[in-house]
Amino acid sequence: MASGRAVSVIAPCFNEEGNVAELVRRVLPVLAALGAGSELVLVDDGSRDRTWEKIRGCAGRDPRIVPVHHEENRGIEAAWRSGLAAASGELVCLIDADLQNRPEDILRLYARLGEAPEVDIVQGVRRPAQGVRRHQIFTRALGALLNASFGMKLRDNKSGFLFCPRAVLERILVHRYRYRYFQAFVGASAGARGLRVGEVETVFEPRRAGSSFLSRLPVLVSARICWELAKFRWETARERPSGP
Repeated sequence: MASGRAVSVIAPCFNEEGNVAELVRRVLPVLAALGAGSELVLVDDGSRDRTWEKIRGCAGRDPRIVPVHHEENRGIEAAWRSGLAAASGELVCLIDADLQNRPEDILRLYARLGEAPEVDIVQGVRRPAQGVRRHQIFTRALGALLNASFGMKLRDNKSGFLFCPRAVLERILVHRYRYRYFQAFVGASAGARGLRVGEVETVFEPRRAGSSFLSRLPVLVSARICWELAKFRWETARERPSGP
C-alpha cells in the first residue's frame, strides 16, 4: 500500500470529545498502511467541551498525532487551512471527526488516486447507512444545484471526504470573497479550476456522539449556502475552463 509519499490526514474537531479517541484508534492502523511519515492532524476549532484535552492526550501517546488549536471557533475551512499549515505530508486527506466517514475508507480513496493518474483529487461519495434522512435530501438538492450551476456531474460534490496532493488542496481553497460555508463548494471549486475529480462510494454512518449544526438550523443554513453559491459562481465565472 505504501508508495513512499507521506500522507497527512486532517480532521477538524468542534465539540467532538466523544469521538476523538475512537477516531484516533481507527486512523492509526490506516497510517501504518499508508507508510512512514504519515500522520493525523487533529484541529480543535475552539471547542467548548474537552476536545482539546482529548487531542493533547492522544498526541502525548503517539508522535504521529499532530495537535492544532484554535482559541475560538473559526469554521471548518479555517480548520482545514490550519491543519494544512501544520501538515508535513505530500498527500493530504480531509475527513470529518464525527466518524460519519469511515476512517478505513481512507485507504480506498488513496488507492483510487494511485490507480488513476488522470485524476487530480478523489472525493468520497456518501451513501447513507440507514436510508435517506432529511439532511441527505438537502444534500442531494444542493448537489443538483451545484452541478447545474457549474456544469458538473459529480454524485456528491459537497462531500468534504477528500484525498489529493497538498498542492491541489491549496488550489481548491483559493477564493477572493469570504464564505461562511465554503466547505459546500469544494467540488465546485475543483471544477472551476479545471481539476479532475475521481469518485469512490463510501458508507455514511450515523453520528455516534455530539450533534451537527445543520440539524439545528437547516433553513437558515440552506438560505445562507444558496446565497453563497450565487456569490461563488460569480467569483469563478471567469476561472472555469472553456474547453470543448
